Amino acid sequence: MKALALLFVLSLYLLPNPAHSKFNPIRLRPAHETASSETPVLDINGDEVRAGENYYIVSAIWGAGGGGLRLVRLDSSSNECASDVIVSRSDFDNGDPTTITPADPEATVVMPSTYQTFRFNIATNKLCVNNVNWGIKHDSESGQYFVKAGEFVSDNSNQFKIEAVNDNLNAYKISYCQFGTEKCFNVGRYYDPLTRATRLALSNTPFVFVIKPTDM
Repeated sequence: MKALALLFVLSLYLLPNPAHSKFNPIRLRPAHETASSETPVLDINGDEVRAGENYYIVSAIWGAGGGGLRLVRLDSSSNECASDVIVSRSDFDNGDPTTITPADPEATVVMPSTYQTFRFNIATNKLCVNNVNWGIKHDSESGQYFVKAGEFVSDNSNQFKIEAVNDNLNAYKISYCQFGTEKCFNVGRYYDPLTRATRLALSNTPFVFVIKPTDM
């Protein structure tokens, strides 16, 4: 029954969107509306997602939805650090380990609708060791706002929130929320025809995912 409910919810997110060329802001529940007893973000085992620990962020859609998130360098001619966040083509690829750190330094678990920093926890060379934090960067050529990895930048790297797709399901989406405003945007998929890669970018349709422990 739970699997059928998940498929139904995901089908709603896959409906065609007439505003495919633009993305519109969404409204999330403000922090002061969040109940103190609200359930923390849960992994696929139903366990609480712990602050600062490593997890895989994997597409909840089996098949064409792809696998986990990876940090890559799509421009093979560049010598810069890898900065592109893509969805793996393979359902069997969990992607790269990611650390989720709440903005609240006292938090021990990850709560929905609260600010988080996402950081890839992978081996890099010394020059790129800090270029693993998620942020949003506009690409003038495509017109997209891509999720890019780089050094931690206040008011950019720490403006992501995890939202439950359904309170009864351990499936989530990510929103990018600008400090000081009520504007939030879904983080979704964008197929890049030049690189033939599915990238994370701001979108009307969210990227729906599950969270897997790295020790599975």
